[in-house]
Amino acid sequence: MIPLLLTLFPSYPLTDNFLCTQIISSEMLGAIPAPNSCILAPRTSTFREKRLLPVRLRVTASSPSADNYGGAKVEYTPWLIVGLGNPGNKYHGTRHNVGFEMIDQISHKEGILLNTIQSKALIGIGSIGEVPILLAKPQAYMNFSGESVGPLAAYYKVPLRHILLIYDEMNLPNGVLRLQPKAGHGHHNGVKSVIGHLDGRREFPRLCIGIGNPPGTMDMKAFLLQKFSSTERKQIDAALEQGADAVRTLVLNGFDDKITRFNLGQKYKYHRV
Repeated sequence: MIPLLLTLFPSYPLTDNFLCTQIISSEMLGAIPAPNSCILAPRTSTFREKRLLPVRLRVTASSPSADNYGGAKVEYTPWLIVGLGNPGNKYHGTRHNVGFEMIDQISHKEGILLNTIQSKALIGIGSIGEVPILLAKPQAYMNFSGESVGPLAAYYKVPLRHILLIYDEMNLPNGVLRLQPKAGHGHHNGVKSVIGHLDGRREFPRLCIGIGNPPGTMDMKAFLLQKFSSTERKQIDAALEQGADAVRTLVLNGFDDKITRFNLGQKYKYHRV
């Protein structure tokens, strides 16, 4: 078994796979257990603002066969995985909230509890394999999502290339997924906010979840805040399963051939030969 050292919150549950220590500054008291209801704080934070002392979230591992590497330990760069949506029961299950649903799916699949509020986001800290990850659901509403993403990325020293943003995409058919290493905002207000709080940088990965376009002359806002039909719901549920697996592949292997095949399979998933 590979011994690990995982830096995380003191409340994180210990398991047989981890040797955990509390190497956390007193500023971590800024992260508090989350109640059942959402907590909304004044909108003041930006990416440049660092009110808390940055903390490096990391896993170090040494293998019994470490002789091949001179006994050196391996340190893994953390991932910040953010799903966009709106807080509250009113928006639960709507098209605009599929980013939240994907975070819930990853949380369930990887056994990571979302039980802490920090930087106006509901977060959970854990790992996929040996790679540390931070799951986040911003609670300051969609158009202000960047107020959570910017400060969390700065606090945990997560590089742009390891910030995965998950959100709904009308330019993809319902239930179709697309993983890409970078992109623009595509007129998505949540993505615009995130880019704004990352100093205008766009070079971070995206997982887009297709929700289709409004039928006929239906108002776009009404469409986004509408719940899925039964057929659409089945497609989204299948996509959530596939997306969680794809996120695991991305975290462990990066944008390799498996991700290329994943995107190709998603593109033609509803095409019958």
